[in-house]
Amino acid sequence: MKVASSSVRQWTRRAVLGAAAGSAVYAARGQDGPGEAKKFLDPATEFEVLRVSGVEHNAWLPIASNRAFTRHGDALLFASDASGKPQLYRHDFRGNKLRQLTEAEKLNTNTFTWIGSDRLLMYFDGRKLLQSGSGRERLIYELPDTWAESPRMTASEDGQVIVVSAYNGTKTKIMLAGRAGATAEEREGDIGTLCLRPKRAAVSYVAGGQLRLLTLDTKKAATLQTAPGEVLSAYWTADGGSILYLLKPAATGKLTEIREIVPDGNKDSPVTKTSQYVHFQRNSDASVFLGASASVASPHLLLLLRSVKRELTICEHRCSDARLSRAVFSPNSSRVAFLTDRHKNLVIYSMAVDRLIEETEENT
Repeated sequence: MKVASSSVRQWTRRAVLGAAAGSAVYAARGQDGPGEAKKFLDPATEFEVLRVSGVEHNAWLPIASNRAFTRHGDALLFASDASGKPQLYRHDFRGNKLRQLTEAEKLNTNTFTWIGSDRLLMYFDGRKLLQSGSGRERLIYELPDTWAESPRMTASEDGQVIVVSAYNGTKTKIMLAGRAGATAEEREGDIGTLCLRPKRAAVSYVAGGQLRLLTLDTKKAATLQTAPGEVLSAYWTADGGSILYLLKPAATGKLTEIREIVPDGNKDSPVTKTSQYVHFQRNSDASVFLGASASVASPHLLLLLRSVKRELTICEHRCSDARLSRAVFSPNSSRVAFLTDRHKNLVIYSMAVDRLIEETEENT
């Protein structure tokens, strides 16, 4: 990967010195310091990509059902162990600034999110689900002692509805954090993506390759009648009317495809086939999909335009397993971010895509 030319980079002297300093650039909590970001030209496309975190330590994006970008796409929330133990940081793309946001004892690096107008964030510190903003932390919920594995969390944008799940090694419990931990469902095995249904009291999740819908008021769960095959991941549309999901068809030799199901009536229909995607995410109006290909020969991230069903390769992800990428759109579709283990440690890259696709309203 080539370093971008000086005519493209337009960095300040402070930012260049900060990036060269490695992990030493990480400032104390609540203080802005120079970031580690460095620009490169992608070898597959010659598009400019930004390496957000340093290669000397690990960094993590949250699972794709949580929100990593601020609403305008001008900053990124991520975890890093640069200070010795994982903490949450905010990277501001303008000015290459970095700020430590937490002092957690046992940060969960899989599930953390912005909520509301980007002034509040939510994360797990061990068994505690915390809300943080303006230098203050508030305990939202504490997982039972025997239910502390693989915690996941999904929340409404105003933070008023919060659903958590946890695994005890045998079963998964899904709980309403805002109602004294009332159990909504308990089931065998672990689950995948947990997503709150917009404008409805329900969550969806993937378990055993099936797509499930849990109604929170009635505590009734049902398996949705998706097409034959394994559901890899699934996300609600912004209006909560349907779920877009990635399917590995049951028939051998068929490519993975994106499909759409309307739970109210169980109406399922194809959207488009993909280039061996094993991970995807929609943009805010579901007009464009971001996919990570599992192809060994072409380990790429691609944009897929829904209207014409055409793909555009934007860069390499070079993950040993494309599912590691956790590739995400910003809410306004101006940027993408992804993980890679090409450097042995997990490292975050980002790319501006506002010249490739239209920006959207900041619906999530």
